[in-house]
Amino acid sequence: MHYTIYKITNHTNGKYYIGRHATKDVNDSYMGSGIGIKNAINKYGVENFTKEIIATADSADALWDLEKEIVNEDIVKDPMSYNMAYGGKHYLHGLKQYDYDAFIEHQRNAGIKGGKAVVRDTEWHRKGNKAGNLKRNGRIKYKLTTANDKEYIVNGIEMKTLCNTNNWNYATLMWSKGLGKVKSRGPLKGFKVEKLEEVVT
Repeated sequence: MHYTIYKITNHTNGKYYIGRHATKDVNDSYMGSGIGIKNAINKYGVENFTKEIIATADSADALWDLEKEIVNEDIVKDPMSYNMAYGGKHYLHGLKQYDYDAFIEHQRNAGIKGGKAVVRDTEWHRKGNKAGNLKRNGRIKYKLTTANDKEYIVNGIEMKTLCNTNNWNYATLMWSKGLGKVKSRGPLKGFKVEKLEEVVT
């Protein structure tokens, strides 16, 4: 098995994506799984992209560590990069759990950078769109009432953390057609989520 860090370059505009891949064939046709790079390939055509191996590791665990080292803050914030998140297996999860302020700041910066990249290049891609959604979600307030009438007032980003911490299904709770309604079945029976407001900043 080969454990590789690869770089995919878009020769139409010079943008790039860096990712990890474990494979038996280093010359396989794998071209990344990130939303930004997949959308870019769909838009420009795979023939306008090339892939190169820029680093290798000896094991799967070492590959995660190597990706964390290479796909760092500079790469994520680079407007020429299609990367939307830091490398490493548990980076953002750990950031949310142990340094929530830093996590929020990371998401805000990603939104700003993504938005600027889209405006400057007059090009829409999911990197900017997804980051922008995270930024908007941070401004929307919700009230979550549990089955035993415990209430939480949180924004959209905080809601995800709350759900992860309590093993609640975020998608079920935040289903748009279900907002404001009491869940009538399943593990979340008796739960209710109401959209309160959007805070303008």
